[in-house]
Amino acid sequence: MLPLSLLLMLFLQPSAVQSSGPGGLTCGVPDAQTIPLRSSAGFTAILKMHSEDDHSKESHLCAADYILEISRPDGSAIPPDNYFTSDDDWGRPIAFRIDGFSPDGHHVFVFILEGSHPGWIEAMEYDMTSGAISKDVSLDRHFTRRLSRACAATLHIAGTSPAGRMVLGTSAKDGCPRTDLYQLSPNRYKGSLTGGAVLPQSPEKLPAGTRLTTLDPGSPVQPIAKIQ
Repeated sequence: MLPLSLLLMLFLQPSAVQSSGPGGLTCGVPDAQTIPLRSSAGFTAILKMHSEDDHSKESHLCAADYILEISRPDGSAIPPDNYFTSDDDWGRPIAFRIDGFSPDGHHVFVFILEGSHPGWIEAMEYDMTSGAISKDVSLDRHFTRRLSRACAATLHIAGTSPAGRMVLGTSAKDGCPRTDLYQLSPNRYKGSLTGGAVLPQSPEKLPAGTRLTTLDPGSPVQPIAKIQ
């Protein structure tokens, strides 16, 4: 079986394969997507990204839209969720992926990292049974600047804590000296409980040895070969 990293590259547009930045992508690549992954419950998830000029007359910024597409075990589709849009520098590095599923296969976890170090992060837990976002956490540069460039590049959703919250983890590899875990709190908003600017937060660093509910990476869904 091909490694996941190679399968991902096969699903990207040619220009995306040649671009630079975390994960090999920069904003301005028109379209890219993750490989389809299937959970243990039979749901299939794909995360797509579309980016283009934001058409502002005053600047040359790049808008990126992230769309999560889910197929149920019976093959029917949940309406696509255009759950996140960003608008920032043209050519900024972009990394996005599905980090895995809950052990029961009904929740999917999405991770987005944008910008040069220190970048900002969007982490989401999505309930594929109800078709609704369970948790959505935004982290700005206040958090990532606490980490070295090498450790920030290894950030991923490691699982959920005993409190049921998403946990980000670093990995001891590629110049990052150790593995650390950070529990994410729900977004806090300025002036409103459900809208307005997201206030900076500092995820709670968990003690070494904290037991997590780890994610199921899922199974790649191989494309159906065409009959000649």
